[in-house]
Amino acid sequence: MAIKLIALDLDGTLLTTQKTIDEETKKRLIKAQEMGISITIATGRDKGGIDFVYEPLELEHRGDNFVAGVNGQIIYDFHKKEYYVDKVLDGNDAKKVMALGMKYNFEVISCCGYDFYDLISKRLKAMKKVRSVVFGRPMDYGFNQGKRNFIPLEDADYEITQDVNKFVLIQTASFFKKHLPHLRRELKDYDLLEVGPAWIEVMPKGVSKASALLRIGKKLGISTEEMMAFGDAENDMEMIKTVKYGIAMGNAMDSLKQAAWDVTDTNDQMGIAKALDKYVFTSGE
Repeated sequence: MAIKLIALDLDGTLLTTQKTIDEETKKRLIKAQEMGISITIATGRDKGGIDFVYEPLELEHRGDNFVAGVNGQIIYDFHKKEYYVDKVLDGNDAKKVMALGMKYNFEVISCCGYDFYDLISKRLKAMKKVRSVVFGRPMDYGFNQGKRNFIPLEDADYEITQDVNKFVLIQTASFFKKHLPHLRRELKDYDLLEVGPAWIEVMPKGVSKASALLRIGKKLGISTEEMMAFGDAENDMEMIKTVKYGIAMGNAMDSLKQAAWDVTDTNDQMGIAKALDKYVFTSGE
């Protein structure tokens, strides 16, 4: 199998539940680069918050490696030190999504580069504070740790004048199980991605990790037949279906497992390392 590019989702995939990369997977990804294989970090995060990933993997210093950040919207080329930005959203989109947040009672985070605007009802905010005290969860979901400016809002008509990369919708798993079909209809002009049972991301239509890989592949002369990708959630679906060797983690959503070419072990059991040993570092299929 001639693999020339490996794409890796982060949370639930490359990262363990402790938000680290296991040593065996790290060794194999460095070995893959030594073989001339390009590595792409395909994540909902942006490059600014993942230096703890690309530095130990030495992506800045080996070959043609990339970050396909914000679900593929922003591509960073480590070799050329260049960015490419796909379609973005704006303040009118923000007002529409925030109005739905108030209508259905879910939290809306508008992600604008380093500024994250957070609209949440008083009732949800009170519940959030309780969870923060009981479970020790940060009120800003840890965004400030990535050097972000987390800005609380109280008005759905707030005028956001910056480009919006994506919206994050947060409520309970039971809430989205009930209301997600309605939200998909109301937001039919956007792509809604189920990143977790209580976490939905809203992207510009047609912007995905898959579209980023197609652009990177064109740049490097690599076809989807020569790509392998790993993921665990709905925002990995198009990527997993687009490349020839789409691999779901053992902890992935069932829908992703059904769409994948193969399923490996979990992110806590060296799933990526095991798949690379099976398919990349052997001569057999």
